Amino acid sequence: MLMVSLLVLLACTNEDDPFAGTDSYITSFNLKQGETVFNAAITDRLITVKVPEGISLKGATVTVELSENASIYPNPADITDWDEEILFAVTAFDGITQLSYKYSVIRTHIDANETVILATQADVDAFGASDITAIGGSLIIGSTTGTDSIRDLAPLAKLKEITYSLTIHPNFAAAELAGFDALEKVGGDIYSTAANIEKVGFPKLQSAGSILFKNSKLGEVTFNRLENITKTITLQCPLGGISFPNLKQVQSIHLEDRDAMITSVAFPSLEKAESIVVYFLPSLTKILLPELKEVGDIKLNWLTVLAFIDAPKLEVSTGTITLPDVSKLSELSFPEMRQANTVEVKGAELGLLHFPKLAAITNLSIQNTTLSGISTGFDKLEKIEGELRLMEMSEMRTLSIPSSIRRIEKLTIYNQNVDRNFAEINIKGMNLGELSIERDAVNGIKIIGDDVFHGIVSFDTQNGRTYDWVSPVFEGFHEIDSISYGNYISNLRNLEMKGIRKINKGFHIPNNNLIGLSLPDLEEVGGNFVINHLSSVSAEDSVFIIPKLKSVGGDFRITTASRDIIALELPALTYVAGNFIIGTGYASTSPWDPYGRDMKSLSFPMLKTIGGKITLKPYLDGGDNYINERLTDLDGFSALESVKGVEIVRHQGLISYEGFSKAISSFPASAWSVENNGYNPAYQDLLDNKWVKP
Repeated sequence: MLMVSLLVLLACTNEDDPFAGTDSYITSFNLKQGETVFNAAITDRLITVKVPEGISLKGATVTVELSENASIYPNPADITDWDEEILFAVTAFDGITQLSYKYSVIRTHIDANETVILATQADVDAFGASDITAIGGSLIIGSTTGTDSIRDLAPLAKLKEITYSLTIHPNFAAAELAGFDALEKVGGDIYSTAANIEKVGFPKLQSAGSILFKNSKLGEVTFNRLENITKTITLQCPLGGISFPNLKQVQSIHLEDRDAMITSVAFPSLEKAESIVVYFLPSLTKILLPELKEVGDIKLNWLTVLAFIDAPKLEVSTGTITLPDVSKLSELSFPEMRQANTVEVKGAELGLLHFPKLAAITNLSIQNTTLSGISTGFDKLEKIEGELRLMEMSEMRTLSIPSSIRRIEKLTIYNQNVDRNFAEINIKGMNLGELSIERDAVNGIKIIGDDVFHGIVSFDTQNGRTYDWVSPVFEGFHEIDSISYGNYISNLRNLEMKGIRKINKGFHIPNNNLIGLSLPDLEEVGGNFVINHLSSVSAEDSVFIIPKLKSVGGDFRITTASRDIIALELPALTYVAGNFIIGTGYASTSPWDPYGRDMKSLSFPMLKTIGGKITLKPYLDGGDNYINERLTDLDGFSALESVKGVEIVRHQGLISYEGFSKAISSFPASAWSVENNGYNPAYQDLLDNKWVKP
């Protein structure tokens, strides 16, 4: 039903300005067709509406605004055909003043900033009759709501180009999206979530911005002449088959649907893509990319029956290539690949890798395969610039890598779910930046290396299957750049570091569950030396000894809180460049832990120089309630000659400072701080030889 709104202009009135009623103007005029509003221009009593070719105004709703209390003839509400010229007469309220207006439609070509909306089948038919072959804006077919459905797009068969996007809304009801027989170019997106589409065909389309179809019925997609997609192809539908025989370049491809029946995905002419993602295609057995030369990512997952990937010309991968966790792949071959960023190889049935021309890669990860090594299949691989990660390799007993490799920045051995473990890892002669051993692979591993290893050895000792791992064994490694044990040692009970004499950088034992720690050969640490919270460690005669350590190039920090350690001895330590910090342990503060955890003796008989300050606290991370009751003297520092300052707190048994007699003059009074101890002498007291509490 047609509706008209005759709106009047309100004038300001008062008692001295009576209403004259002599105005007879049309002040505003517009037409609404579907969701589109066309505003008229009113100039010299000419009403003109610009409407694109092919758009019918029959049945449009009109809105007219007149002068106050004026009338118009004929009544716009009675007019149904707004495609024709119409003469209107507007009479003022006085019944005398009258003006005439001429209404007309100006048909225009589509401007770049305008959009064509074909909301109904009648709109589609009318557009088809216009013989338009190009749209400078976007084309929208259908609407998101409403009962009017579109079933036939054959009238659009002459359309060759859409500058911007093509959108098919849900009230497109046909099972087949066809009718774009001449369409060659879409500058923007082709987008549809129409639920009934089962088949899509664009026989002459050569280029588009992107393609997206998403519904639960679409099974067949055909773009036989498409060569270039500037952005993406996304098909999230139960595909049975796709055809892109001439597609050469695309930014990304994304195929995904758990109900898809497609068995083969092929892009026979594709040469370059930034991303290819294929997920959840349960029947897919083959991926064919015969002309692909350069790719960013290839991400494949949840493809349980995938058995073959063919990319015989692929030379460069700048992103990540990821295989499914579970598949039927028995081999992976990229015979022409020369350069890759990241390749992640997975699959229990995978037994052969073939990368004969690959010279450099950033990251290579191999997980849960039947490979016994990777010494074959990488004939020319010289450099792994990031990480070589070997995970859950049930058939790999010893490290097996290509002899051609000259440098690996990081080698990671990870094992948690495989019962059979590495017996040893031999990195002797390798140019390796870091060796990382993680989870259950740490348990009892023997690591063989050069006597001098300019790299890092790191261990992740958390979240293992058992809590009684055997300590790693080192062979070689007399000198090493750094050793790390992660953030927490939870599964290792005894840690022994035989043979390691020099650590060029820092050394850190994190919080831990250790009951035994041995550093029998360590002589020098170039950076910080840190041992945290030896709360469960025991030692022979309750004395924790680091027998050969001579110098530390950074801070020296040890925290003990074990009821089985009462003394700390470093008989060879002569020099610490940084601060010297010891958490000396604390007396019992709870009935459930009646045994003291405080040490009674500190012994550093050769220590002459500390570049920073000495700090002694019962518990370095605790508050004022932690107290050491057993330490009575500092005689273990009797050789100390130089230190920058002293801070000692909450040692209630401490009554003698004579161990500082050689060092007292090496720092000023402002750097002396003692409180809450058994004896708290002032700096001047020590200068006056009052070393012992009177």
